[in-house]
Amino acid sequence: MTTVTIELPDNETDIISKITNMVKGVKGSRIDIDSYDDGFTDDELASVKRSLKEAGMIKRGELKPLSMDDLWDE
Repeated sequence: MTTVTIELPDNETDIISKITNMVKGVKGSRIDIDSYDDGFTDDELASVKRSLKEAGMIKRGELKPLSMDDLWDE
C-alpha cells in the first residue's frame, strides 16, 4: 500500500472532489480526509518528542517497556 499526503486549502473543493472520485475507483483504496486549523500546541509537541525519545530508548534497551497492565493503570 502507498500513502500519499496532499495538503490543499479548504476552499479547493473542486480539486478535492476530483481526487476523491479518482481514488474511489481503485480497488482496496481508502480515503482519509482531515481538516486542521491549528498545529500542535507546545504541550502536544513536547509530549510527542518525549514519546519518540522513550521509544528510541526502549529499542536500544536503555528503558524497560511498560506492560499492558501498566498501560491500563495509567
